[in-house]
Amino acid sequence: MPGLFCQGVTADMAATGIQTTITVVFRPSGAEPSPVRLFARDGRRWIVASDVCRILGIRTDAVLQLVPEAERSHATVLSKGSVQSVTTVTEAGFNLLVTRSTRPVAKRLREWMAGEVLHSIPAGGATASREQDPS
Repeated sequence: MPGLFCQGVTADMAATGIQTTITVVFRPSGAEPSPVRLFARDGRRWIVASDVCRILGIRTDAVLQLVPEAERSHATVLSKGSVQSVTTVTEAGFNLLVTRSTRPVAKRLREWMAGEVLHSIPAGGATASREQDPS
C-alpha cells in the first residue's frame, strides 16, 4: 500500500534556492526498488535525471546529448539530509530518455510515471515522500 509522508518546506530553504523533492519508489517485478526524486518549479514538474538513468541503464552524462536544453536544467536539492547539485529533466525530457533505453523496464517506468506519479504531483510544488508499486 502506498504511503505518504509530508515534509515541511521552510522559508530558509526557499530563500536559498534549494528544492525539496518528492520521492517515489518504482518497484518493478523481480527488481530492486528504485527511488525517483521529483519537484515542481515555475509550474513545471522536474525529475532528477540520474534516478531515471539508473533505472534505464543510461549514463547520466548522456543526458546532455539526449535531452534538449529547453527540457533539462540543474537544481540544488535536499536529499537524505544533504544538499546535492543534480541534472533534472522535464516530463518531455523524461520521455526522451525512456525512448532511448533498450531495457524492458522502460515501458513500465513510462506507464507508471504517466499513470500514477506525474498527475499526482501538484505543479505548485507540495512535498512528500511516497512509495508506489507499479504492478
